[in-house]
Amino acid sequence: MKPFSPFSHGYWRLMEWDLQPTEIAALVEASLDMGIYTIDHADIYGDYRCEAAFGQGFAQLSSATRQKVQLVSKCGIKLLSASAPDRTIKHYDYSYAHIVQSAENSLKRLHAEKLDVLLLHRPSPLLQPDEVARAFSDLKLAGKVVNFGVSNYTTGQFDALQGVCEQPLVTNQVQISPLHVDYLFDGGQDHALLHDYSPMAWSPLGGGRLFAPKTERDRAVADLFQRLSGTYDLPIDALAYAWIRCLPSKPCIILGSGKVERLKRAVASLDFEFPMEDWFAVLQASRGHGIA
Repeated sequence: MKPFSPFSHGYWRLMEWDLQPTEIAALVEASLDMGIYTIDHADIYGDYRCEAAFGQGFAQLSSATRQKVQLVSKCGIKLLSASAPDRTIKHYDYSYAHIVQSAENSLKRLHAEKLDVLLLHRPSPLLQPDEVARAFSDLKLAGKVVNFGVSNYTTGQFDALQGVCEQPLVTNQVQISPLHVDYLFDGGQDHALLHDYSPMAWSPLGGGRLFAPKTERDRAVADLFQRLSGTYDLPIDALAYAWIRCLPSKPCIILGSGKVERLKRAVASLDFEFPMEDWFAVLQASRGHGIA
């Protein structure tokens, strides 16, 4: 599989950006110019509207430009939505039919010939691994999906699914930020290193809490980043990305902004090496205690 770009551009807030198709096309081209070619979607984003809105812009790009983009999408969550009036409860569906139909729907909405990576959005207690494996195999054989992975899975859930899938699971999209460090201690990173895959890090800025702290712990981390920002003359978001990039598993960090200048700041952080003692100071502030 082609490696993920160091950053992935996430489009879950696309409907909030209020962009015209020509502006979406220009945004994709700008991100490609910066080396951001991995683009993250999910069928449910924007109440099932983001993929279609993106697709209108994607269709305006040349074939050569579209081929440079690595499209990632996710399936499996069924929302309560006006588009599904008969649905009575939000739930998961990882049946063969739903996985295949979701992938085909995403391709239509995105105006794409294939998905580079399809992820199962969240684990379900009713997931039948054999049924998922059959859907993956048929989508691969049909040329509709190239690679497969999961999102928000434990290492055990990952292994249970991998045990029956013919295709290797190429990533686990998980929450990683200076405010959410579970991945470093629950075996997630060790699992990625053992099986040689790069995770995808969602909510790298703690859902904005690095800028608007909600708890004392949030405040301690935010204050430390504010001080480090002054010391190194770098914005807080760039420092947070640099902190995550220190991890040996080399996460692909998902960026959720539609502003080109925010993408440029992220890419600029690639040149910054986070000092080790400062890195551990952030970890200590996040956990509320030092190392043993």
